[in-house]
Amino acid sequence: MPRLPPTLILHNRPGGSMPGQAASAESEAGVLDEVAVVREALDSLGTPHRTVAVQRLTDLPPALAAAPESVVFNLVETLAGGVDDAATVPDLCRASGKGCTGSSSRCLMMTLDKGWCKSVLRDAGLPVPKGITVPPGERCNWAGLEPGSWIVKPAASDASEGIHAESSVFPQPSPALAEAVEGIHREFGQAALVEQYVGDRELNVSVLQTGDRVRVLPIAEIDFSAFGPERARVVDYAAKWVEESFAYQHTPRVIPAPLPGRLARQVREVCLRAWQASGCGDYARVDLRLDAAGRLYVIEINANPDIAPDGGFMAALAAGNISRARFVRTVIGNALARRRGMAGGK
Repeated sequence: MPRLPPTLILHNRPGGSMPGQAASAESEAGVLDEVAVVREALDSLGTPHRTVAVQRLTDLPPALAAAPESVVFNLVETLAGGVDDAATVPDLCRASGKGCTGSSSRCLMMTLDKGWCKSVLRDAGLPVPKGITVPPGERCNWAGLEPGSWIVKPAASDASEGIHAESSVFPQPSPALAEAVEGIHREFGQAALVEQYVGDRELNVSVLQTGDRVRVLPIAEIDFSAFGPERARVVDYAAKWVEESFAYQHTPRVIPAPLPGRLARQVREVCLRAWQASGCGDYARVDLRLDAAGRLYVIEINANPDIAPDGGFMAALAAGNISRARFVRTVIGNALARRRGMAGGK
């Protein structure tokens, strides 16, 4: 197998200044665990590599111009100007003549904007929860929402930032829901998504691309069996990042998920359609909800998902008998192939 060329590992420096980051310090610092995974994999492959941290959009052009490496492993998740700035990394790499791992800039921008992403999925005929987006400065028209439970979350954040089960899920439209929307505006400086709470089961499905082949990895389910009726069955910020919390300690991952064969096939089909509709590349994770009637809903697409050792994507790789080194080699190989395509096959 041919050796990989020297690789630049590019990541955001934890501790930026965008609204909401102080409240999400744990998720922001998690990128360093992802860097360690890629470093160790490249070491095991005998591939030379450097690591560069950036904090602002203006850091990127000089960092790329000074880099002799032909390929970038993109772990930039956020920048001081916001997630939209971070999404420009693939385009800037392409403009610099470098291959870049992961999804395109357009895909990253679209999947980070939950309202836009749901519109794309809905137009593709995929099942998504109903919802409305409330821009900063506007009030939620909660009186116009249908009866039933609703969840409030930032419209352009990931890693469950801004989701707290005790204050984000409402059994019916109410003034308290409108107050939660205003809280998102204040804390994150972005629009709030008010989305119908659907189903009590959550599935996480990781997808990996190798060349032209796209493979759905073993399906995972979050086990909420320890939750009492008073708790909303959601993976909130505490469940992902606050180790001493009840939610963190009582939301184990079950992989493979205990699904009948026909339903598992349906899940895989929906995830492949979501991948295609959103234009994902290299690797992604699709999060779905499943209700008591067996109906599926796509709630989020995570392009370039968390690849920390304890994350869902790494668990899916392990369940699929794919080593971390093989994963890293695969996505770098994809990036190099795209670079050759840009150069007209040279």
